[in-house]
Amino acid sequence: MKNLGPRIISGIIFIGLIFLGTTGHPYLFLGLMALLMVLCLIEFVSITELKDKLYTLLAFAGSAGVMYYFSFYLLEQNSAFVMQSLSFAGPVLFLLACFTILFSPTELYIEFGKATIAVIYIAVPFSLALTIPVTHYVLGKEVITYEILWVFLLIWISDIMAYVVGSYLGKHKLAPKISEKKSWEGAIGGFVFTVLTGYLLEYFFLPESKLNWLIVGIIVAIAAPIGDLVESKLKRTFNAKDSGKWMPGHGGFLDRLDSFIFVIPMVYLYLLLTEVL
Repeated sequence: MKNLGPRIISGIIFIGLIFLGTTGHPYLFLGLMALLMVLCLIEFVSITELKDKLYTLLAFAGSAGVMYYFSFYLLEQNSAFVMQSLSFAGPVLFLLACFTILFSPTELYIEFGKATIAVIYIAVPFSLALTIPVTHYVLGKEVITYEILWVFLLIWISDIMAYVVGSYLGKHKLAPKISEKKSWEGAIGGFVFTVLTGYLLEYFFLPESKLNWLIVGIIVAIAAPIGDLVESKLKRTFNAKDSGKWMPGHGGFLDRLDSFIFVIPMVYLYLLLTEVL
């Protein structure tokens, strides 16, 4: 209970930061994604003990390059790249990076492997997030649509309800070798409430959105817990309890954004498939 006050305060600040960054000017959103990417990169480098200065520099430079490439979609609203097969490279490489973390973590003991995974696992999701909202004008001011905010809402519903249901009903461990606290009951509870929230968004609040929020709710309900497990495996591989101490009572930004990091490439892939099909 002694950490309750700092936990509440840091949580409110984090939510406020997300709200402001996902509902304002495109440059504000770009700045938010860049900031979160850099903070998560710093924590990833710390967790994996990437010490080679050249590889560290290349990891940050490569991440900046990836974000710069995708920023053109947000700032210029040029969707031509969506139809290019190269656009599938982002989510595919991301899934390969997650597979490496989960099933072949020995690659992370190599400096080159750490730097490469850093770019793909951290930079790619935050960069892909730039392609999801579109810009429009409200009272003469350029702002973005709120898709990323609603994705965050679904992720928070998934996390909260999985915790609540798991605390009261959890008896069967989901992945005891990776995360001892997660249960199948909690995962099912989080899934049900997240899909229900997606349904409510789709049919009552966002019927004209470019996204089908029932489908996105299903994507989030499945992907969010996996993202949490991937980051848990990363920390367990390097015997780290938390990714950092940036957020009192919450750990680090990577701890708070692990689900977002996995969800965004899946939502992006869904958008690509709907465009192609």
